[in-house]
Amino acid sequence: MNCTKKNLVVVVFGFLFPVLLSAQNDYQTIQTKSSYSGSWTTRQAKLVGLVPGFESKADGADDFTRYGTYKYLRTDSTGFFYVKKIDGRWWMVDPEGYAGINMAVTSFSSANIQNDYDITRRLGYNGSGNFLASESQTKSGYNLQNYANFSFTRRLNFFLSYKNVRKNYYTTPTSVQGSLDHILVLDPQFEIYCDNLANTNVTPFAEERDLLGWFTDNEINFNQDQLRNLVKDLPAGDPSRNATLAWAAQKGLSESDCINYTSKVTEALKQEFAAYLAEHYFKVVAAAIRKYDPNHLILGSRFHGRPRAIPAVVAASHRYMDVTSVNFYDRWSPNEQIAATSWTEDKPCLVGEFYIKDINTQPGTQSGAGWYVNSQVHRGYFYQNTCIELLKNKNYIGWHYFRFKDDDDGSNKGIVSNALVEYTDMTGYMEELNKQVYRLIDHFDGINRRPDVETRAYTVEAVADTYVIPGTTNTANFASSTELEIRHHATEANRREAFLKFDLSLLRSKLPKLKNALLEVSCIQTDESARALFASGISDVSWEESTLTGAVRQTNNDWRLGYNRLSFLKGIVPQEKLVFDVTGWIYDQPYQENVSFKIHDLNATGSALKIASREHADVNLHPKLILTFWDDSTDIPTFNEKNNAFSFFPNPVRDELYIRGDDFAKAELLTIKGEKLLSTHESRINVSGFQNGIYLLSVLCNNGKTSFYKLSIVN
Repeated sequence: MNCTKKNLVVVVFGFLFPVLLSAQNDYQTIQTKSSYSGSWTTRQAKLVGLVPGFESKADGADDFTRYGTYKYLRTDSTGFFYVKKIDGRWWMVDPEGYAGINMAVTSFSSANIQNDYDITRRLGYNGSGNFLASESQTKSGYNLQNYANFSFTRRLNFFLSYKNVRKNYYTTPTSVQGSLDHILVLDPQFEIYCDNLANTNVTPFAEERDLLGWFTDNEINFNQDQLRNLVKDLPAGDPSRNATLAWAAQKGLSESDCINYTSKVTEALKQEFAAYLAEHYFKVVAAAIRKYDPNHLILGSRFHGRPRAIPAVVAASHRYMDVTSVNFYDRWSPNEQIAATSWTEDKPCLVGEFYIKDINTQPGTQSGAGWYVNSQVHRGYFYQNTCIELLKNKNYIGWHYFRFKDDDDGSNKGIVSNALVEYTDMTGYMEELNKQVYRLIDHFDGINRRPDVETRAYTVEAVADTYVIPGTTNTANFASSTELEIRHHATEANRREAFLKFDLSLLRSKLPKLKNALLEVSCIQTDESARALFASGISDVSWEESTLTGAVRQTNNDWRLGYNRLSFLKGIVPQEKLVFDVTGWIYDQPYQENVSFKIHDLNATGSALKIASREHADVNLHPKLILTFWDDSTDIPTFNEKNNAFSFFPNPVRDELYIRGDDFAKAELLTIKGEKLLSTHESRINVSGFQNGIYLLSVLCNNGKTSFYKLSIVN
């Protein structure tokens, strides 16, 4: 087979012009109510399509990096998530230095890892929130199998766990044991407990690359009842009671004043004591986390209800937390409280929960604090209105929608039902907002960060393709076949996987300005089977179509596993051209001359699907990459355009990598998932022992600054 052939077709696209609309309201009116038995009230919902002067882009998802951050806004990379204020707005910055918004979903089960990920990612989300079946399933499931990574969070429950064991340290009345209404954080033992808990539960995860950060607790009752509760319900001599009485004495209050809430105990004093508890709590837990983890964000305690409405309590979080988290209920729209500038105080904030229910999904009251609307469409309206108000505030680095699936009792909180049927009338609005999020931010900020220039498209045909029958004993080679077979089956000998390779050497200089990349293949035989076809990136491009067999595939984890899943087609596959979005894979390796993909099915079927190979008689059916680039004059930030006091070469590298610069201190080689493979202070690094593929190079300077780069190894 001739593997040196390079075919390029150039297409030029013109400018997009906005469509001018006549004046209209920037909202829709809908009916809502806060409880099942309450009255319907007319509310205004701001929608993406009604934002004055805003023009949606059909290709909004092209703005996303593999972390779902903004491809056109890059700053310093640290290898971990952090927050930074840029152009007057707070952003979440991903481990590779791209700024963005954290759009996550909570409460995933462990039963349908890939399917749940596929739905969530298709809707434009880029993270998993709290309440997962396992806090590690994002790392060990979603991010292990897929190239586009989810951020994830962990929750420590300092107070929520301490309240259950406090009786082991102090005499605690039965009514107070485990109580949510007694915030016993003034105990001397609480600080010791937090340090021990952090040592045990934080230390093992301090180097996790995709961990967004730590929630400290969930919905602690820093409210106006605490001054009375801690004096009235704890026995004499109790350390929290003593500390409370000492504070009260400084305010001129007696024990009786506290127990009976006499007229001397004003609302201002009640709030001040709640803030005193919050101040102590946040100071203690922040110190405990930072002692064992200098890398990750501290995300706060997820405010709710009355504590959310006490300014000094919120201010305490702003002082000690990297991000103040809040669960949004009790209101229709964030601008009524949490999106007010007086609430956020120019500090980074995150919504940890919010949802709304369709009253028609089941008869009677549905559990949970969320309000009701009359349809799934109006649930979508609520989502867009909430997110638009948060974006307009400029302090929210993201939001976590509660939850992926309806409650077990049927309460309509989810993106999907208990039968895993997607509420598409709602999720269509989620997808629209999520995929326009950076367009909306640019609009609200009055800054066009995305290039708005001419584009060029190039078509590149495959230089190698074949399929394999997996298994150590399968030595058949299908390099000359005019068809590539794809099939999953319980029996390995009945499986088929297609491999394709493309030569991008003629376009190498353009790759840093890549806008979009589509892998197009032509289905020439199919059936009524429901399939789950995936295109996965293959890092090791050394396979040859004339020698690749199932047995050879078995010797290489990259070829065997296909874990860099990029995009998918699900359902009955038609006999037509099939298109997979592979933008992230090619964008992230602009120095790679060859790129490779595997197409495989995750659903067991009775027969193989067939696509035309590059040997097929009809050249119009040959596999191809369609690459769209911004105009050559466009200034696009890329990994190696930063001004550093060092350089490294060559890239790609075969045997030895050289790092030059007086400021160089240490280098680390990581997998694309962030797992450390090598650490050295030497500026000459032998990489001949590593498999071909894409890696991350971490370079530490003497000033303490770390930068990350993509490195191609091609031994």
